[in-house]
Amino acid sequence: MALIYREKAERVAETLQQYEKCTDSWSVSKQDKNFTILYRPSDCDGFSVSTTFKEFDEMSNHDKLYPKSEKNPPTLSRKLLILRYKGEAIIDAPPKVVFDYVDPIPLPKGKRAQWDKSMKKIEIIKELEPDLRINRACTSSAMLGLISPRDFVDLILIKETDEYISTNAVSIVYDDCPEVKDHVRGWNWPCGMICCKYPDIEYEEFPEQKKYVRGWNYPCGIIVKKILDNPNKCRLVSLIQPDIKGMLPKSVVDSAIPGSMTEFFNNLRGALKNDGELVS
Repeated sequence: MALIYREKAERVAETLQQYEKCTDSWSVSKQDKNFTILYRPSDCDGFSVSTTFKEFDEMSNHDKLYPKSEKNPPTLSRKLLILRYKGEAIIDAPPKVVFDYVDPIPLPKGKRAQWDKSMKKIEIIKELEPDLRINRACTSSAMLGLISPRDFVDLILIKETDEYISTNAVSIVYDDCPEVKDHVRGWNWPCGMICCKYPDIEYEEFPEQKKYVRGWNYPCGIIVKKILDNPNKCRLVSLIQPDIKGMLPKSVVDSAIPGSMTEFFNNLRGALKNDGELVS
């Protein structure tokens, strides 16, 4: 089973590298002197990389695609609403230091939960190999409670090359981790630290719990890119395309995700500064 998981995670890692290198069809969502957040239609499950925003808007018109008389519209209707987000920032700190701050490892060993206010809880459900594990992450409510807490169960692969360090993850169904009452279970499409998440793995030992709505992460992640001529600086790239589930208006989701990414970059920089890790 570990081999199957590794093959899937390696595929996600390759996908995220393609996302990171892609420069076409991105639009600016938020930008300041410290970071830029971009978005574009997802090409997961039915999208092509060349999908235009006009085509995306037409595909996303749910009333035209699925009349109200149709009681059970295809699940593709949800996938048509997915956007891919990419956040980029130059951080004045060594790549390994930055990676240690963003890697989703539980306290006390991990630093992520100390500064990332969106992360309510991080658990390692099962460590398959030293660089391959199954995580559960619980998020706080957002937008003054309009979005209730979510949880995500992900397979995560850690990779390091001469060019970058990354986490590559994929949302999985794990029956031993059921949904809990006060969290909606979300789903991450390919996205990253690089935390890449991929939609087609099921893990029967961790079922959903009613406490959380279980989300789903499509290929996603964070890549900490090394700057070869400056070991005390790195380029941080965050790639996400989650399905946070629940009956939420698309406008609410589209506002919440860039806001969450803005908070991520600002809080990370603040934590590095407070801990004396930024190199002037």
